Amino acid sequence: MKDVLAIEKEELPLIVFSDSSSGFIQWIIKARTKGTYNHVMWAHKSRKFASQGNIYSEVPFGRYEKYGNRLKFLQIKGLTFAQKKMIVFSIENKLKLPWHKRLYDWFGVIIGQAVGLKGINTPWLDYCSEDVPQHLKENKELLKSIGNNGLRDFIDHIPKHGSPEDLNKYFKQNPDYTMVYAKWDSDD
Repeated sequence: MKDVLAIEKEELPLIVFSDSSSGFIQWIIKARTKGTYNHVMWAHKSRKFASQGNIYSEVPFGRYEKYGNRLKFLQIKGLTFAQKKMIVFSIENKLKLPWHKRLYDWFGVIIGQAVGLKGINTPWLDYCSEDVPQHLKENKELLKSIGNNGLRDFIDHIPKHGSPEDLNKYFKQNPDYTMVYAKWDSDD
């Protein structure tokens, strides 16, 4: 495992799962999904995350450096440096959108996720586990550069409206295309 504080720029972006034990919403997400993680985001810069909170924004690693929190950094295997840059470019473009286009999709989580109707959401807004696949599935330049191979098929089948745990399970089931790059635990 790599040291999360020493992740090289060339290794980014990485998908990051968070298990924050504090907070009512985090607890509900884990209870509802019977999962290990309650949040997912991108590590797109050194010690920085692009995270879909109330507003999609760039947050420092320190925000997650709290007692009771665990992070799992996941790498998609087989991406070229240019393809990684396309994902980072997509993330940075979303971060530049006006604030009202970066709001959290509370309707999609409270109605769609909570009652199990995952396709019900606000079409122009995202929650965290919609944002992560969006930068892969809807990135036309990235998909064009990958072409039609196993990696493209893997990306095509990432759950679009899943929970953090749905994504975690999908990535675990596809070890040919993903690997755990690093882990961080507040108890270590």
